[in-house]
Amino acid sequence: MAFYSHDTASQLLKEATPPQHSLEKQRKVMNYLVRYLQANSPFRVSRIVEGGSLGMGTTTSSKADIDLVLMSTELPKTDHARWLNGKLQQLQLLIQRDSYQQPDVEHFPPISAHPTQKLPRCSSMFISRFALQFKCSGCQIDLLISYDWELDPSGYGGLYTLCCESQDEETRQWYSAASVKLQVEFVRSQTDEVKDVIKIMKHWSKTMVKWHNKQYKPKSYFLSLLVIKAAEDYKSRGAMFDSNRKAGIIGSFARLVRQEPLKIVWSKFYNPSHYTWSSIPKRFILDPANPVNNVAASGLTDWSQFIPEAAKFARSLGQSV
Repeated sequence: MAFYSHDTASQLLKEATPPQHSLEKQRKVMNYLVRYLQANSPFRVSRIVEGGSLGMGTTTSSKADIDLVLMSTELPKTDHARWLNGKLQQLQLLIQRDSYQQPDVEHFPPISAHPTQKLPRCSSMFISRFALQFKCSGCQIDLLISYDWELDPSGYGGLYTLCCESQDEETRQWYSAASVKLQVEFVRSQTDEVKDVIKIMKHWSKTMVKWHNKQYKPKSYFLSLLVIKAAEDYKSRGAMFDSNRKAGIIGSFARLVRQEPLKIVWSKFYNPSHYTWSSIPKRFILDPANPVNNVAASGLTDWSQFIPEAAKFARSLGQSV
């Protein structure tokens, strides 16, 4: 288990928050990529969703990651195994060609003056089952593509119907790219204080805990949803006027994750009662953007180290758990 000094939540937030020049660099990289992909993608792009920590407003000093989702009505709705890899290969070849021997973003011409046919230097390209992953001027990029359900007559309801009809977990994960915009909107709409606590918890996970292996390490979206629920619980107890609210929310977080059974559901984008599960797992965090995604399972494989580490962290901030 990790050893914690008795820092305050404010000190931890200062550590977790990236310097302004780092944020500006990430935004610059994202702007160049968005401009390039809109002009050069091998299919017509209806819009580009800016996801990841930068899109959600929860970037930390410990990691610079950008998720971009190219949305298009020209892409098929289904059968991702048939077409997805080929489209990602096309994008890989384009980006490799047009970033070859180019300088890093710090030495690139201003975006208003630079041609859309070129990109800052990109490297370390890899195609996973779901995305094209690469580095661009030190930023980790995940590039995903999806049919644009917002422009479909059936809307997100049509997407959710397909998700519910599929019993294959990999197929459901392919569909998840289509709902990234809603995930971003849900997290980004939270108060600055809640997003500050999300930064602290992400920084804690990335730098303050030595996880046994990757199955014990929580994913960022998982942490974000738990912080949002913990803040709701904290507020419902009338504690939002405490002088150390950020630490109080972390205490609420540690108590929340110990609950068993744990069931967390929101209804911002759909009515959860319209989408039934044959059985509810003992730990259930329903994705507010996707009614077939249990983030308690997709966001963390093994909770056995996570629960005591969260409790120890909360106690180091003076919270009772």
